[in-house]
Amino acid sequence: MRKVSARVEIGAPAEKVWEVLADFGSVSTFNPSVTDSHLTADQINGVGATRHCDLTVPGASIEERIVDWQDGRSFSVDIYDGARNPFAKALGTMSVEPLDADRSLASMSIEWKAKGGIFSGLLGRALTGQNQKAVSGVLAGLKHHVETGDPVEGRQKVDRSAVTLG
Repeated sequence: MRKVSARVEIGAPAEKVWEVLADFGSVSTFNPSVTDSHLTADQINGVGATRHCDLTVPGASIEERIVDWQDGRSFSVDIYDGARNPFAKALGTMSVEPLDADRSLASMSIEWKAKGGIFSGLLGRALTGQNQKAVSGVLAGLKHHVETGDPVEGRQKVDRSAVTLG
């Protein structure tokens, strides 16, 4: 399995960041790679909640399921299906922790194994740069959305300069 991770400081309390993250069906409000998202079951968050995300790549989508939930702190999602999904297995984790009363640190990681049989190693390496860009975009979009209240539109350019990879 390959893994990329990143973090960003957000000028808002951790509770405010968590409020955005916990709205599981609304990831499209801050993820510039998602044009539309919605819940696919009655459960709105917590272990077992599911969502569908249409991606900015034409015809691409993913299905995600929460597999770990630490209320107010973190959650992990299994990316288990989707159109044009290159992953044989993928797990994404989002977390937030307070720095002080007015600042927090948001982190994201994605761990994956690519589809492709004997070529999965090549595809996995190729996906590393793409996933680094995706993770930094999600965190930059989260920072923008939380600090301004403005949603991030699909493919919107977001300022990634505050995001630290690794």
